[in-house]
Amino acid sequence: MKTSNKTTNYHLDKSVILFFLITILVTATVFAFKYVNYVPCEVIEFSFKETEIRVDESIEFEDKTIGALEWKWDFGDSTAIDTRRKLYHTFKKPGEYNVSLIVNGKCPKIQKITVLEKKEILDPLKKAKFRILTPRIRVGEKLKVEDNTLNAETWEWNFENALGGTSREKSPEYIYSTEGRKTITLIVNGELKYSTKQTIEVLPKKKEKIRKDDIVIRDVSVIPDDPIGDDPIADDPKDEFKAPFINEKSFKSKLILVSTKKLTAKDFKDYLCGNLDLPIIVKKKRTTFIEFCEKIKGKSIVIKDLDLTHEDNNCIKNIVIDYRKTSIF
Repeated sequence: MKTSNKTTNYHLDKSVILFFLITILVTATVFAFKYVNYVPCEVIEFSFKETEIRVDESIEFEDKTIGALEWKWDFGDSTAIDTRRKLYHTFKKPGEYNVSLIVNGKCPKIQKITVLEKKEILDPLKKAKFRILTPRIRVGEKLKVEDNTLNAETWEWNFENALGGTSREKSPEYIYSTEGRKTITLIVNGELKYSTKQTIEVLPKKKEKIRKDDIVIRDVSVIPDDPIGDDPIADDPKDEFKAPFINEKSFKSKLILVSTKKLTAKDFKDYLCGNLDLPIIVKKKRTTFIEFCEKIKGKSIVIKDLDLTHEDNNCIKNIVIDYRKTSIF
């Protein structure tokens, strides 16, 4: 009987071992690099310093992401992609833009930005200037004013009512028939944005002194029985109704509180003498006071200009408002 011993030899090529070692080393290196430079997308954050962005203004943008190595900025206005961490950008048109930042080629962050109209720069030399020649005046006396505006060719003076001019002369005169605080407005060359105004207090008419020789003694026997008409208490002007007075600055502050829903139109009832449907002018358009309050409720606004006209009893009889909405980022 024959017996055979077979021996199996296993030989592993060195080149195969080397290949596996290199592959493991490269994989570990790539993994380590990605691990060290890994940036969670939820922490991507960029900022801009300006709170109010306008057309043609240079705005600074900056990424503050920890571990960021690459950036791609897209400002949503068809301009080229920018790859810097910190940069300046200018928008050429007003509107809403989606500003996008991609960090390390995979982490996007999008933020909506509202760009406002370009801020108008006024020429101070064109602003209307005038001088009141009679600063202290009473009812029935002549008010004299003088225009001192450079290069003025036309004039529009408003002495009581902001809606209508009362004179188109360079240095007019005006007589007030009622006492109280009056606003004088001047518009030169038809440019409303360069108008200016001043406020004066018109005093009551002086009471005439009665001489003894002018006293007339009436026969009480022929005086008609009219106790109401002759009652000195009933004719006392102190008993006349007077609304609480409010100036433009305080009125503006209360309108801002309306926009933040802390006040309503009803809180102005006393100043308007109950007339919440008072016709007013807002941005050169007619509306009512209560409609305006409803429109600005819950909105962020800035009141650029406000003009109030009061009755003799302090009731507000006319309101002219210019305002704009603001954006919160």
